[in-house]
Amino acid sequence: MSFSLPQAWVLLLPLGLFLWKYGRRPGPPMWLRAGLLVLVVGALSGPELRLAGAGSDVVVLVDRSASMPRDVDRTAQELITLLENQRRLGDRVGVIAFGREPRVEQPLSATSRFGGFTRPVDAEASDLSAALDAAGALIPAERAGRVLVVSDGRATGVDARGAARRLAARGLAVDWRHLARPEPPLDVAVVSLDVPSAVAVREPFQFSAVVHASAAVTGTVRLERNGRVLVKGPFDFVPGANVLPLRDLVEEPGLVRYQLVVEAPGDGVVENDKGLAVLRVEGPPRVLLLTNQPRGTLAQALGATGMQVDVRAPFRLTLDELDGVGSVVLENVDANALGEPGLNALAAYVEQAGGGLVMTGGRSSFGEGGYRASPVEPLLPVSLEMREEQRRASVALSVLMDCSCSMGVTVPDGRTKMELAAEGVVAALTLLNPKDEASVHMIDTEAHEIFPLSSVQDGLPLGEVARGFSGGGGIYVGEALRVGRKEILRSEKATRHVLLFSDASDSEEPDDYLRTLADLRGEDVTVSVIGLGTPQDSDAKLLEEVAARGGGRIYFAEDAVSLPRIFSQETLTVARATFVDEPASLEAAPDLPLLGRLPSEGLPQVGGYNLTYLKPRASVALRTLDTNAAPLLAMWPRGAGRTVAFTAEVDGPFTGELRQWSALRAALEAMVRWTLAGSTPLGEAVVRSERRGHLLRVTLDLPPGEPLPGALPTLVLLPGDGRSAPKERPMRWEDEDRLVAEYPLDGSGTWHPVVRLGSRALRAPPVSLPYAPEFEPGSAKEGLELLRAVAAVGGGVERLSMTGLFMEAPESEGRWPLAPWLVGFALAVLLAEVAVRRFLSAPRVRKVAPVAGATVTAAQAPATRAAPPESAPRVTESGGEARGTTPEPGAAEAPKPREGGVDSALEAARARSRRRLDR
Repeated sequence: MSFSLPQAWVLLLPLGLFLWKYGRRPGPPMWLRAGLLVLVVGALSGPELRLAGAGSDVVVLVDRSASMPRDVDRTAQELITLLENQRRLGDRVGVIAFGREPRVEQPLSATSRFGGFTRPVDAEASDLSAALDAAGALIPAERAGRVLVVSDGRATGVDARGAARRLAARGLAVDWRHLARPEPPLDVAVVSLDVPSAVAVREPFQFSAVVHASAAVTGTVRLERNGRVLVKGPFDFVPGANVLPLRDLVEEPGLVRYQLVVEAPGDGVVENDKGLAVLRVEGPPRVLLLTNQPRGTLAQALGATGMQVDVRAPFRLTLDELDGVGSVVLENVDANALGEPGLNALAAYVEQAGGGLVMTGGRSSFGEGGYRASPVEPLLPVSLEMREEQRRASVALSVLMDCSCSMGVTVPDGRTKMELAAEGVVAALTLLNPKDEASVHMIDTEAHEIFPLSSVQDGLPLGEVARGFSGGGGIYVGEALRVGRKEILRSEKATRHVLLFSDASDSEEPDDYLRTLADLRGEDVTVSVIGLGTPQDSDAKLLEEVAARGGGRIYFAEDAVSLPRIFSQETLTVARATFVDEPASLEAAPDLPLLGRLPSEGLPQVGGYNLTYLKPRASVALRTLDTNAAPLLAMWPRGAGRTVAFTAEVDGPFTGELRQWSALRAALEAMVRWTLAGSTPLGEAVVRSERRGHLLRVTLDLPPGEPLPGALPTLVLLPGDGRSAPKERPMRWEDEDRLVAEYPLDGSGTWHPVVRLGSRALRAPPVSLPYAPEFEPGSAKEGLELLRAVAAVGGGVERLSMTGLFMEAPESEGRWPLAPWLVGFALAVLLAEVAVRRFLSAPRVRKVAPVAGATVTAAQAPATRAAPPESAPRVTESGGEARGTTPEPGAAEAPKPREGGVDSALEAARARSRRRLDR
């Protein structure tokens, strides 16, 4: 037996003393009261009986990484089914799939049957250590069990034996079932492509590649630089390592990407036939100007400053493209042109890598440009929040959401497309004003009403929207538009708008959409479309035509994660005035001198600007002189970088007098140069990066005699494509002037290491991982040895058969709580005590107290004591007079209570009360 709150037994002492002094009764009632006290205190202590035979928990870890056999899902499901058939009473089975990270496919269950793998995993890695920790978290601490690993043993990440030790400390053994691809007779793999960390422009350099061959073979080697073929020809490979000497010369600064591809007949593992490397060609920091006007005012102004300016049309940004860039200038660029990964890359470039950012205003910038709720918004010195003064005339909005089966697909972060779309709709509805109206319908082959056209002021059922469902067929576009027409024409608002969200590759049955759109345009109703996918998808043209004929806008969300941001962008465009299209005069603010010697008098009038609000601790250089008093030019340091927001349009229909301002070029140059000064070098410190297999090693060499940093630097690893979050790891001292950090790379691509020391950032040379670490050359025996080592930590065994696994697993101790039974017994004892005291115990006789002032003589006393019971009033325990008795005249009405007991104390209190009333 155990107790969840054994401290409760301490209450027995004070409660027992209280019962002895105030509740003592002779005979059985006292024993019953004592038993009642023990039962109540016992129930409070939470007693439990521990019984063996409560079953065991078995968690199956299934490796679904790229190195596993193609039929791993079918084989694993067969093993799990065999295991489920052996469950006894109390036994439970859980399933976790893992690749780069673990995913719980089935929680521990004693009855359910595993229906197959449904959650996607990143197959480029297999983090066995994280999977073992997830299994430990799935099994409750009070339960016993085992873990079964189905894997080829080619694990990435940290050493899995550490996680196995943590499981062994809880008594959980790790069994294993080796499941691997057949070992090929020939494997030719690019082990490394080693280039210098950095070279100067037009500096000749040599580099080499190492290719491992398991047998002698003649193959073909092809070397490319940024897609251009430099070398191609045959090569005789010998068993073991083959070194290929190479050389090159680069004439332009920036990041250069090399790719080496080997091809050999009979190669059984083609995934490792490619090698990648990136080379930093150093030069002065460049300014990357993204603009749709390559010969506009801004491009000409920056080009005349002497800075190295790279003018390009907006494109999908990556950190590879930003290497060697000191500052990025966005001139009226829509956020969707950069892509969701591009926005993530830009945020990491500024905040972690110490880059600069300048954003200028216009209809495609700031809030209307889709930067609200984006990764870039926190970088800006101005807030894109919505305030009351931005309210437009009341609008009516009808939202039509695709709920077809394709919306149930899970994205890498674990959410479904439907969940992200619902999150976007909720965010859009919260931007509406109280006087606006809205409706939401979900559409597949038919319409499903979430709520009809309703006033925002009356409250919208946002919870119903957030619980959006999916599972029907494809979305019927014609049916959706007809439902939207029916709802929106019920409104009398001046602005009426229909927003259609649909899958760009699953939009069908347009039916009479042309007539519906014509009817809507005839009623001054506009229609915009958000397409999930790309403009190249099968139904993208239909969605583009719907938006064009509907007089609205078309958005394509290639990444479902961008849906909340795009929904907000469209709603802001329709319902809020985030761009002021009226001329405004300017005034100089106190922080203008931070940008150098710029004139504070004779400032021009701008034709329009993006309405924003200054963030706390940001500096403002120019303000508008209208009622908004909005910041027109603001800046602040952000992380390791610096950002500037210039909310006026530099070159466009709302430029106003700004184009003729004599100090315009000086002001634009000052903005860019201020952001270029964001990264402060750390003396003569040198940072290096080196890749050994899939292990990245970064070193920081401090200059001799330099004061030691107060806090240890950290290594921040930035993914080049921006599709995953930065990873941070502290550095450690290797010797008196060198710090080092190591990190296992868990996926292919380019990685940009940055050493952060306080607010300063040192960019290390980027490294590339050409293929998943699991395809590194090696024997299947290595994976087998790892599984054996992991199992040996806790006494696990190889499971060639599932038979007997539950029989050999330790059984959990069942817990039977006794508190409910004790409470039941306490109630029974309480009723018994009342019954015994009322019906089985003789009533206690109490003497009546004499009247105040009366005296009793010695002669009278014996007579009084000798009086028969009938001549004197008797008081029962309840305080009333006994039947058949008549109180003597002049006797006090209140009896004198006997000392001791709760009843006597109550009687004494009643007597004192009566005496006070008689006076």
